[in-house]
Formats: sequence, structure tokens, C-alpha cells
Amino acid sequence: MTEREVALLAYRHQKTPWVPSTVASQDVCIPSAVKAGSRNYGYSVDWLGVKYVHHENQPSSMPIEDDPVIKDMEHWRDYIQFPNLDEIDWEKCAARDTASWDRENRLNSLILINGLFESLHMCCGMEEALCNLLLYPDEVRDFMEAMADHKIQVIQYCKKYYDNDKIQFHDDYGNARSLFMSIDTWRDLIKPSLKRVVDATHELGVIYEHHSCGYIVPLLDDFVELGIDGWNPVQFFNNPVELQKKYHDKLCLVGGFNDAITNNPDSTDEEIKKELERGLQAMSEGGGWMAAPPFIAPYGYRNRIWLDTLDAYNEPKMEELGAKPPKHNYEKLCNTLFRKYAED
Repeated sequence: MTEREVALLAYRHQKTPWVPSTVASQDVCIPSAVKAGSRNYGYSVDWLGVKYVHHENQPSSMPIEDDPVIKDMEHWRDYIQFPNLDEIDWEKCAARDTASWDRENRLNSLILINGLFESLHMCCGMEEALCNLLLYPDEVRDFMEAMADHKIQVIQYCKKYYDNDKIQFHDDYGNARSLFMSIDTWRDLIKPSLKRVVDATHELGVIYEHHSCGYIVPLLDDFVELGIDGWNPVQFFNNPVELQKKYHDKLCLVGGFNDAITNNPDSTDEEIKKELERGLQAMSEGGGWMAAPPFIAPYGYRNRIWLDTLDAYNEPKMEELGAKPPKHNYEKLCNTLFRKYAED
């Protein structure tokens, strides 16, 4: 079996002969054709007009909230102009972005940032977005429907030109303790439009993986109902071992490690290795799991420790099946996505 085939088993919520990992089994990129979010370090503007700043000592970019795109939610259509996707040179972008992909042996995946709710708070600021959920639910619902139309069109263009196996659709719904909003609000204002995005993705034969940081356990039954194939990063405070017992045959958990250790600047290599080994031992037998330590950009170099630990765990299992343990290209796999994009 190839790493691609094993990864597909995980996304189909089945047991795998060895532990698949995103960094070892997938080629991933943020498509340069999609001008959502920050483009690189410094100041930048996306295709909705959102202004960002990304200092080199920050893990990620931040919108400049004192100059929001949407200044009045009741009249949001006066401020939002969706891009004409026909004007983008998709073919050129896709050829450059996918030049090194190994389509035979690895899954290929696109990261699409700024999902439905993220687009709202990028355009008007987080505090204002949360207030708008309560004060202007009808307008927010309309915004979500229009944004879903736009995102579906983007996903269709991506499939046509990138021919990707999977999308990783980013839309955060919680902090470390709770959801940003009540579950009823999420179900009323976001879920219907999200369902359309998931369904449209599946109609193209593409795997739908949803990225949502934070504690979002209350939403997982809804995720299963929506047909979401996988969820990342499954941060440790969600109790991934217990979640795997419940959802292993319904939802692929992508993550499951303690990022308070893996992303701690004071963690030693040995402490990181022990956490990675703990996660492998705790999660590897349940099935429906894609191992993925959530290293943020400044600690992407720690993927080298991860791959060494993963290979040591997987090699005996692979050899028993007559499979050849892979020889990873560390320099390629250990580049962080954002830094690689910034270099391009």
C-alpha cells in the first residue's frame, strides 16, 4: 500500500495498517490563485479588501480592525464586492503550486482559509461580528449564504485547475474553553450555509476536512450530520482519546497531540518526542485517525522530530506487511507553509 491509500482509509473512517500523518502522506498548499487572507509578512490586502499585518515575530497575520471593510452590518452588501474568478490565471497558479506533487503516492490537499464565520469577523472585527450575530441575525444569515456561494465557486475552480483530492476549509468556532457563540446560533446562522459548502465539495469527489481550533466538542454530532470527513487540529483540551472512541467510524480526527508541549518554546526535543510517542500509543489502535501534531509556524522545524518518531513507530508495522518504509525528504516536508509561500 502507498501512504496515499492508507490516508484514504483514515478519511473513510477505517482502521489503517500503520499510522498515516498529514506531513508524511500529503502534499499541501495554500493556493496562490485564492487571494483570501494575508499574503506574506508586512502589510497586505486580500480580495475582499481586508487589511492585514504580519510581523515576523507573530505566528500568523492579524486583520487591522480599526479600518474594517463592513462598517454597517445592515448594509453589508454596500461594502462587499466578490472577485471575478474568471480574471485569475488559475492554470498558471496551479502549475506552479503543484509542480512537486506526487499524485500517485500522496494525497494532495488545498488549504482554504477564512471560511464563513472567519470571513465575517475578518471584515468587521471579532467583537463586532459577535455582536452582529445577536443584533442582526437576518443580515448575518444573508452574508453567510452569499459567502457560501463565493466559497463554492472557489472550490469548483480549485478542483478544475488543481485537481485536488481534499480541501482543508478553515473556520474557527471556539476558544480553549467554549464555543464563540451558542450552539443554537451556530445552527441557525452558519450550519445551513456550511452544509452547502460540504455538499458542493463532495459533489466534486473531494474530501472535506474542516479546520476549527478551540473546544468544539458540542458541534461534532452536527459535523457528522453534515458529512464532514475529517476535523483538525483536535487540540488536546477536546480529549481526543475519548472522542476517538465515539467518532472513529464517523469522523476522521486529524491531530490529537498536546500543543501546550509541542508549541512551547521551552520544551526540549526529548519532551516533544515523549509527547509524540504518547499520542501515537494512545490513538493508533482506534482507527479513523490522521496523526498531525499542530506545529505553528515558528516551530515547523520540529516536524523533523515528528518524522523520526513516526518512522520509528511505523517501520515495524510496514515491514510486517512487506511495505517499504518511506525515505522522507526532510527539507521539503519541514518547510512551514507560510514561509514557503512568502518565499515564492
